[in-house]
Amino acid sequence: MGLDVGTGSIKALTAERHGKEIVVVGRGMTTLEPGADSRQISQAIHATLAAAGAGGEPVVAAIGGTDIVIRQVSLPPLPPAKILPALEIQHRELGLLPPGEAIMDAQILRRSKDGTSREILSISAPKGLIDERLKLLQQASVNVRILDVEPLALLNGALHLTGLDPGELLVLLTVGRHSSVLCLFSEQGPVVARYLDVGAESFTEQLRVTFEVSPYSTQPFVQNLPATEVTRAETACREIIERMAEDIRLSLTFYRTEYDRESLPRYALGGWVDLPHIGRWVADRLGLGAPLEIMDPFGAVEVKVPAAGPDLGAAGPQFLQAFGLALRGL
Repeated sequence: MGLDVGTGSIKALTAERHGKEIVVVGRGMTTLEPGADSRQISQAIHATLAAAGAGGEPVVAAIGGTDIVIRQVSLPPLPPAKILPALEIQHRELGLLPPGEAIMDAQILRRSKDGTSREILSISAPKGLIDERLKLLQQASVNVRILDVEPLALLNGALHLTGLDPGELLVLLTVGRHSSVLCLFSEQGPVVARYLDVGAESFTEQLRVTFEVSPYSTQPFVQNLPATEVTRAETACREIIERMAEDIRLSLTFYRTEYDRESLPRYALGGWVDLPHIGRWVADRLGLGAPLEIMDPFGAVEVKVPAAGPDLGAAGPQFLQAFGLALRGL
């Protein structure tokens, strides 16, 4: 069971492994009103888990935000039990958070060919951020099995959906309510993740003003944007799209300069895609010949869910993080 507690909605997804295949057997989503308090969020978590068919089993959840530090570092071939102490001692040099203020975790990614070093994926997150999320989940009577970090959960889901080849570099843009997450990864380099200060509300507010629609009807208008208004909408959102594209260009240039000059970029889009033209608009700004590849778990894996309840088939890209979290639990 993967549980995504976002700022705009709660998503839960239950997955099972049937042989070599992943099957989605439960899903639920509850929208959160702006400014929802902890009690309302707790109620939304309950409702979402119930809709996804949760029976009280432990869930895999995540924390997110710019305060989380993800680093790939090289260490001598230490025993696993000595990796975390080594990272804590070298936290300043490695750019990690101070051990007294953060929780740290690490895993071995790969060993050097000559056996003299190991590539370690290290994560440090403020204790306050972790405590806040665990308190909220405890208030909702949720039993947490694993607490992951948002960028890695998104990457985990996207890597499963793309089946990334060794010669490819994944460039994943996930659009959230207030901000977006940009992740880059190839087998030749590290995980690089950064948060962009534009999200779904940036687009909806711009379109609301441009087309003079009420706040209550903006979302339906965006979802059903008439074909005759697409060009006008693109013009209205041009500055937002350009900011996204520029962030992608700069991050990709950095990645290819520092880590991997050979792999070919593979661009993907997840999260909020109620405005379906975003993938094409960003691709156009990047000079690509095709729209960004949509990361839709419900379109890529088998879905066996009860017919009762709302049809969430079109919301697949918004479940990318919940899908990645569910995979961690299998």
